[in-house]
Amino acid sequence: MVGFSPEWKEELKQNNNIVSVISKYVPLKQKGKTWWGCCPFHMEKTPSFAVNEYEGFFKCFGCGVGGDVITFIQKIESCDFYDACKLLARNAGMEMPTYFADENVEKKKKAMDRSYQILKDTAKYYYTNLSLPQAKEARQYMEERKLDHKTAVAFGIGYSLGWTEVVEYLKSKGYTIEEMKTAGIVEEKNGKVYDCYAKRLIFPIITSHGDVVGFSGRVIRKEDQPKYKNTADTIVFDKSRCVYGINQIKRLKREHNLHEIIIVEGQMDVISLYKSGVQNAVACMGTALTAYHAKEMKKFTDKVVVCFDGDNAGKKATLKSLDILIKNGLNVYVVALPEGLDPDEYVQKYSKDSFEQLVSQAKYWVQYLIDYYADQVDMTRPEEKQQFVANALSVIQTLSTSSEQNIYLEMVRDKTNIAIDVLKHDLQSDIRPLEHQPKIEKQEEDIKQNAYVKAVRFVLSSFVHKKEYAKLDPSIKENLCNPDYIKLYEYIEKCHLENKPVLIGSLYSLFDIENNEDLQAIVNYEFSPTSDTEQYYHDCVKTLKQYGLEKRQMELTEEIRSISDLTERRNKMAELQKIVMERNKIK
Repeated sequence: MVGFSPEWKEELKQNNNIVSVISKYVPLKQKGKTWWGCCPFHMEKTPSFAVNEYEGFFKCFGCGVGGDVITFIQKIESCDFYDACKLLARNAGMEMPTYFADENVEKKKKAMDRSYQILKDTAKYYYTNLSLPQAKEARQYMEERKLDHKTAVAFGIGYSLGWTEVVEYLKSKGYTIEEMKTAGIVEEKNGKVYDCYAKRLIFPIITSHGDVVGFSGRVIRKEDQPKYKNTADTIVFDKSRCVYGINQIKRLKREHNLHEIIIVEGQMDVISLYKSGVQNAVACMGTALTAYHAKEMKKFTDKVVVCFDGDNAGKKATLKSLDILIKNGLNVYVVALPEGLDPDEYVQKYSKDSFEQLVSQAKYWVQYLIDYYADQVDMTRPEEKQQFVANALSVIQTLSTSSEQNIYLEMVRDKTNIAIDVLKHDLQSDIRPLEHQPKIEKQEEDIKQNAYVKAVRFVLSSFVHKKEYAKLDPSIKENLCNPDYIKLYEYIEKCHLENKPVLIGSLYSLFDIENNEDLQAIVNYEFSPTSDTEQYYHDCVKTLKQYGLEKRQMELTEEIRSISDLTERRNKMAELQKIVMERNKIK
């Protein structure tokens, strides 16, 4: 067994009423037996997020997300299964049992938990330092940068007093030097252990579910170098996955409507914007934007505004980020800052209102790229104009509808004076079918298998959704070919024997439904008036029996061909004859 026992998971869910838990994050209203609200996982104005208290599961009919109370916490808190259970156990006043896992996994989990704890204690220590007399220089620097106390509290900003103070403090808390190294807090040179961020202003790096995973230390004297020192990759910190300020985004989404996330280059940009009243900005940790960053942001919104520095490096970073953000399903807009300013400089020079006006005028990524490519060429030179057209069409070509393509073709026409019909012709000529694309042929076996899957899904869905005509039948289980189907049927049998209802919420403890297309189809099955009949149910039972028997008949036929022993051959022939007779009875 891996994880927690099914019995403990069921007790955990019973002690955490799904409506009560979800209501802490989403306003719900009851209509009949179902509670409804606006989905917290995508933007919507009309509630399509349903919570079934009796069955113990939720389902959004807009974006398709669903699950039990543990799944909900995983998604809303952006945490793994273990941490979701831990949060719910704490909520219910339950003790956490032993987590059964592979020995190496268990060892890594303990090391990670220890790193989280030491990093949390270190962050508190640095934060406390900021109010001490020895931190006067750091406080002066913050005043110069106009960082007030409220902002320092919001981001947990702290200060490292010197080279060895944090080492002695952590020793007094019972941590070893090796644990400090593992967490990325200290380094060792010539036998001496020292603070990685000595004499620097400290910015904790915090995940969306509140864990400190590392630090960024900034010098407060111009002569000190490098300007920033970030935690090296550790067991809990990977800069390609960390989004600075994402914890503030999560809080903002809970407390207010979050319409968009602004992506900036550095943490000082995030903090400066926050101080000015723009609280929906994040930054990557001194690295190029990655797919992991994009996925982390998409958990909270579908719209992002890229607002990198206005210099050439910022423009190049913008171009590189667009493809990643778009591929990960985000609606992407771009703000072009003037005069080579960064967001921190801009908001201090022109005000929050001016910055928000710029953001409101952000260009959709297609328009931004068309304008960018136009700025790179001299339209009076035919060969450069043609280069622009080629680049612009390559962007427009990625759009999925003709109407959207036409909008941007008109922009290209206005910039080049090339007739729209000519541009459309060039656009179409650039689109080539994929070579060596496999032909999809409907084989007889495929048709049979599809019919079998359709039948099994209806039969099992009838049990799961408590249809009166669904009756236990040993021959159903005998002819299930999928291990998950068999396990589900055994759960149904167990519920019937114990005179308990089959609860959809319980299925999420037995299966990884989110990553299982077959079980998703059963949990989310939509019955129609034409199929929701007892006769159709019996026809489906016949279909799965026929398919199972035919499959076994083919297997036996192959086995018999390779058997030389006469007695064994006779036994297999008798079994084959029995199957043929059963198939004839079903017909």
